[in-house]
Amino acid sequence: MTLPRNISNHNFYAFLWHAGFLAFAQNFMDVDTIIPAMLIESGGGAVHIGIMTAIMMGGSSFTQLFFAPYISNKSFKKNSCSWV
Repeated sequence: MTLPRNISNHNFYAFLWHAGFLAFAQNFMDVDTIIPAMLIESGGGAVHIGIMTAIMMGGSSFTQLFFAPYISNKSFKKNSCSWV
């Protein structure tokens, strides 16, 4: 299935808008300052900040425990035998 040129251009421009807003929003999502301050303002305590920080800092590393074995066991070389 080939993608028509006008849909491809639309997807590209949508991606650029998404990337721009994401870059802008990342300035407001600092794990060390902004988000804990917002959590305290909304009524959270020290335990809530600790749980949230653990999820945000360690969440991505935790998922690597599940997905890393699938990537590391895959062979990236082609088979050298042409008869196999």
